[in-house]
Parts: sequence; C-alpha cells; structure tokens
Amino acid sequence: MSVPIIGVEPALVGMLSAAESAGAATMAAGTSGAAPVMTTVLPPGSDPASMAVATALNARGAAAVAALTQLTMTRAMFAGNVGVNGTSYAAMDVLQQTALAI
Repeated sequence: MSVPIIGVEPALVGMLSAAESAGAATMAAGTSGAAPVMTTVLPPGSDPASMAVATALNARGAAAVAALTQLTMTRAMFAGNVGVNGTSYAAMDVLQQTALAI
C-alpha cells in the first residue's frame, strides 16, 4: 500500500503566510488611520436633529471600525494558520518519504 505524498513547498507557504501577515498589518494601519475620521463626525448645527445625526454617524463609524478590527484579526489568524499548517505538511512529507525509504 502506498502512502500519498502531499508535496507542500515550504518556501511558497512561508511567502504566502508573510503576504497575509503584511496584508493584515496594512488593514490594521488603514483602520487605525481612518478610525478618528469615522468616529468624530461633528454636527452641522446646534439643533437636536443635527446632533442626533452626528451621534448616529459616530456610532455607525464605531461599528465599522469594530468590524474592520475583527476582519484584521481574522486575517492575521489565517496567516498564522497558513504558516503553521505549511510547516506541518512539510514535516509530514519528510516523515512519509522516510517511511517509504525503509
């Protein structure tokens, strides 16, 4: 009975993991740069309607920043998983090739 060999390229998986990590860092920087603008909308007037609209827009901006933060963390976790799994697959390939050589 033959054992299938997965054939993962560790260098390629490492590059992909690094690219995803860089993407997560870019997302984090963009979110932190946009957060003040998205959450500090000033009311155009002093009437209650203007203040209510500004408050609603600030709440909407805070919700958007929270969602972007979660997406950034998810992407960073994905990058970590790609790296760890690539290492695991490469190690399994070595073990399988060793077992086949015996």
